[in-house]
Amino acid sequence: MSITASKRLLNVLIFLGIIALLFVVGYPQYKESLPSKIKIGVDKSYTSLPFYIAKEDTSRPYFVIENIEAEFVDIQGDALQGLKDGLYDIAAVPWYWLMISPSVNGDTVKACGSVELKSGISLDAIIIPENSKIRRLRDLTGKRLGHLVQDEYIVNLILSKMEEEGVTKVTKVPLGLDEFDSAIEDNKADAIYLIDPYRGYLLYQGYQMLLEGVVSYYIVSSMPYAAIVMRKNFVKQENRLAAIRIKNAVEATLAYISRNPEVAKRYMVKLLDWPSDGALNLKMRTPEYQRLAEVNLKNVEIFQTELVRRGIGTCGIKPSEFLFVRTDFVR
Repeated sequence: MSITASKRLLNVLIFLGIIALLFVVGYPQYKESLPSKIKIGVDKSYTSLPFYIAKEDTSRPYFVIENIEAEFVDIQGDALQGLKDGLYDIAAVPWYWLMISPSVNGDTVKACGSVELKSGISLDAIIIPENSKIRRLRDLTGKRLGHLVQDEYIVNLILSKMEEEGVTKVTKVPLGLDEFDSAIEDNKADAIYLIDPYRGYLLYQGYQMLLEGVVSYYIVSSMPYAAIVMRKNFVKQENRLAAIRIKNAVEATLAYISRNPEVAKRYMVKLLDWPSDGALNLKMRTPEYQRLAEVNLKNVEIFQTELVRRGIGTCGIKPSEFLFVRTDFVR
């Protein structure tokens, strides 16, 4: 090979080396600049509210800040199973179901946030009409108790304890969001068990409470209600950047809601297409939103222990093992 040809080959190799170096250095930066597409399972409850606010609140556009392209997927049926089946990447699911079944095909579902029903702030109640013949708890015997479909597991836990007090033969009536507010009037139920914001809405409509703080009285004083979860493999292997971004956005939103509970109420009213009325907001109460570092593991343990005492789930998993750790989200 001539000297001229050798120089040309060397120049080509140097050029290709520079291109490769630029690719190695520049591609990660290019990838970081792209939005993360994330599927989010949502329903119309306080537990999904952080996702709606992160997307729609123009004063706190956390999805925009974190460069997230969010696709909302309506939760149909079991929220946890939907996550396991890959219908969405993140969702708020009942702690009850997470404690019973956190594993899926060699993967594990873990929480990065929590929503809790705190003692001292009753968000749930058994609701009756003003002219009801049901005046005390024992009057529920033989009656029909309506409840939202997603709260059936809570009603089961409540009724099992009520039976010990002589309240028996209560027929459960699952209700959708399109019928809960007219179920008694339509003669589908005699009373309804509801958690806010729906409890507050029926009180606003003139209904009364037969008993409030039902969860605190019959299950545990402060109940971990929903866990904001992702699959471990999604966080660690499949889409780490997206997981980090959504976790940051959710945590920022949880902190924002905690400081501004009236914002949560306003967004729920908007989401459910209820009248914008200060009197309605006064009837509504909000749960406690907890970031990863704020999740009350003691209350998780108490709830887990209570379920095991009732023959549900196992204590084989430590409460901390249901949670991600901060190092899982280090870039």
